[in-house]
Amino acid sequence: MTPQALTKALDFTKSRIFTDIARAPFFGSLMCSYEVVWDSTCSTAYATMDKIGWNPEWFATLPELTRHTVLMHELWHIAQLHHVRMGPRDPEVWSYACDYWINNMLVDQGFSFEGTKPLQDSAFQGMAEEDIYDYLIANPSKMPKTGTWGVPQDSDLRNEDGGNSKASQQMTINNVVQAVQAAEMCNQAGAIPGSIKEFLNRFLKPVVPWEVVLHNFFTDLLSEDYSWKRPNRRHQDVYLPSLVQENDRLEHLIYYLDVSGSISTEDVVRFNSEVKFIKDTFKPLMLTLVQFDTEITSEQVFLEDDPFEGIEVVGRGGTSFKCVRQHIITAKPTAAIIFSDLYVTPMEPIPDPIPVVWIGINNPEARVPFGKLIHIRT
Repeated sequence: MTPQALTKALDFTKSRIFTDIARAPFFGSLMCSYEVVWDSTCSTAYATMDKIGWNPEWFATLPELTRHTVLMHELWHIAQLHHVRMGPRDPEVWSYACDYWINNMLVDQGFSFEGTKPLQDSAFQGMAEEDIYDYLIANPSKMPKTGTWGVPQDSDLRNEDGGNSKASQQMTINNVVQAVQAAEMCNQAGAIPGSIKEFLNRFLKPVVPWEVVLHNFFTDLLSEDYSWKRPNRRHQDVYLPSLVQENDRLEHLIYYLDVSGSISTEDVVRFNSEVKFIKDTFKPLMLTLVQFDTEITSEQVFLEDDPFEGIEVVGRGGTSFKCVRQHIITAKPTAAIIFSDLYVTPMEPIPDPIPVVWIGINNPEARVPFGKLIHIRT
C-alpha cells in the first residue's frame, strides 16, 4: 500500500468504531483521546497510555474486519485500565492475561480474527485478568509461546515510561471517565461494560462521609464568635469577613493534596473523586485545590459554576507540611481539608481558629496534632 492508501484504510477502520451504534458513544469518545500512529518497529500493533501503534506492513495484510477487531482489542486494553492495573506484575505475563480476557470476549461477540493466530482460550472464560495472570504464573507450562496475534515475543500492552508515570495513569483514567460520561449523555449507559463501571466505581464513589463532616463544619463555625452570619448592627459600616453564607454554604474551602512520591495513582483518583463530590454536592462559593510536596507545586481556584474534571499531578518530591501551614495562615480559608498519607513530621498548630480535616490515606496508625482525622483506604 502507498502511504496515502494506508491512511485512507486506517481512517476507514477508525470510522467503523462510530458505526456501531451501541458501542460508538463510549469507544468513539475513547478513541478520540488517543493518537493512532504507524510504527514499523513493532511487529503487529500495541497500545500505550497515550497512543495506539500499528505496523503498516502487517496492517496491509489484514482483512478489513480483522483490522476492526485489532483496533477494538487495543481500545479494550485502555478501557479496562490494563496499564494502570498492572502494578508490580510481570509486564509480559500481565499482557498475556489481558489478551486472553479481551480475545475471549471478542470471540463471543462475533469479531473476526481472520489472518491472525490470537491468544484465545475458552478455559479462561469468566476469569478476571488478575486470576488469569495468577494461573499463568503458577503454571509456567501454560505460558504462551507467541504474543497477542501469534507473533513470537510480541506484547501489545506497552508502558513506554515503565508504567510508573502517575500523570499518564491519571490521564488514562480521566479519558475512560470521559468516555463513560459521553455514553451516559447519549443514553447509552447500558452499553458501558460492567467491568469498566465496577473498576471505576472503586474510585469515583466518595468514601469519606462528607455530609457528616461538613455538617460538623457548619455547626462548629456557627457556634464560634468569629463566624457571624451578619455584620453587627452596632457597626453597620464595618463589614467583617463572614465565613458562612446565610444559606450555610462555605465561602472558601481549600483542599490540599499531598503529591509526594509515596502517593499512588489510586490515591490521586480517590482525591479527584472526593473533590468532585464536595464541589457538586455542597457547592462552595470558592474551592481552591493546592498540590504540595516539600513546597506548593500547583494552585487552582474553582468558583461556584466552574466545572471540575480532575487534576494533573504536579510534584512528586518529598513531603513537608510547612508550606501548607504558611498557605493556610496567609489565605485564611473558611475551612481546610488536607489529603495525605501522613508519613511526615506533623504540622505545627496554626494561630487562627480555622477548622481542618485531615484525610489520612492507608496509614491507620497516623495521628494529627489538631483538627479532625479521618482514615481511609484506597
